[in-house]
Amino acid sequence: MEQWTDDELYAERRRLADSLPGLADFTPASLHEEWRRCGKPTCRCARKGDPGHGPRYTLVRRRMGRVVTRRVPAVMVAEFEERTKRWAQFQQACSRLAEVNAELDRRRLLGEAGAGRSATGAERQGGATRVTRSARPV
Repeated sequence: MEQWTDDELYAERRRLADSLPGLADFTPASLHEEWRRCGKPTCRCARKGDPGHGPRYTLVRRRMGRVVTRRVPAVMVAEFEERTKRWAQFQQACSRLAEVNAELDRRRLLGEAGAGRSATGAERQGGATRVTRSARPV
């Protein structure tokens, strides 16, 4: 991204921002397909090679630090596959947008750094520069 011009970065940012409304109808979760064994020794699922009972579909997401699962009826699986796919696309677009904005900010800061500070001093990693005070005479 460093080889891109500022105009290209602004165009990429506009493209990413424009793509977000099309991704707005999403479900912030992942869709899981489950096959289970019932545990009865005479059931067909106990035979070697049998995948078990299923499929059963569940939405899994985190909410306030807890894992929340919801069953998805078979008739709604295709809809929720699409909605969770849009969630992944939304996350990727937001991540890319953050990268573009960070690069534009970096360039703005380096541009201002040329007015009085060195570029290396303006681009420190690891947070803010720590200022220490010398001990005052008593």
